[in-house]
Amino acid sequence: MIWVIGGTKDSRDFLEKFVKYNNDIIVSTATEYGAKLIENLPVKISSEKMDKEAMLKFVENNKITKVIDTSHPYAFEVSKNAMEVAEEKNIEYFRFEREKIDILPKKYKNFEDIESLTEYIENLDGNILVTLGSNNVPCFKNLKNLSNIYFRILPRWEMVKKCEDNNILPKNIIAMQGPFTENMNVAMMEQLNIKYLITKKTGDTGGEREKVNACDKLDVEIIYLEKKEIIYKNCYKDVDILIKNLVQ
Repeated sequence: MIWVIGGTKDSRDFLEKFVKYNNDIIVSTATEYGAKLIENLPVKISSEKMDKEAMLKFVENNKITKVIDTSHPYAFEVSKNAMEVAEEKNIEYFRFEREKIDILPKKYKNFEDIESLTEYIENLDGNILVTLGSNNVPCFKNLKNLSNIYFRILPRWEMVKKCEDNNILPKNIIAMQGPFTENMNVAMMEQLNIKYLITKKTGDTGGEREKVNACDKLDVEIIYLEKKEIIYKNCYKDVDILIKNLVQ
């Protein structure tokens, strides 16, 4: 059986094409939301967060012969563990990695970790929009300027609750499903009088270009949380070429 590490739009795009050649597939997602992205495809789905030990058991229990990693670009630990498991179990590992976009905003800063990023923004004047997803929400809960920070998250009950559990008021929670157009980003930032946008470098799939263009239009500074560098084995940036190599 082939194991696809999913939960992203990338995994959906890959699976829609790959199931035409092979449907002996099990897809793992860290959340139920990730599973819903592929619920109408002819694949088995497992929704649970897995550390390395859980991955080893998963491979054994499902008689995995190949691993195809289409996890989020910032899911560093997931990819690292999956590569180690593949090596230990002597099975093939393939990675699909989004193309980086060659575009930078007029005003920006880069931070390699969330701790230095939050230390920087605590001393800023003006409203801030955070688009890092719900996993990083607890890192902001004790900031003295929390009332000036807005969080754009998916419209899922558990994600809204995570915000509320971390001292974030309802008025500072924007629960909406992306991707967002440039105009939508502009309208949202104008409405909230945003001066800083916190985001990841997620490529065109993650709406990075639309965020940059909107921020440039409004003279908003972008604050990037950098991606940890990782050397992937068998890395592809084109879904069709990846599939060609899998089915040949």
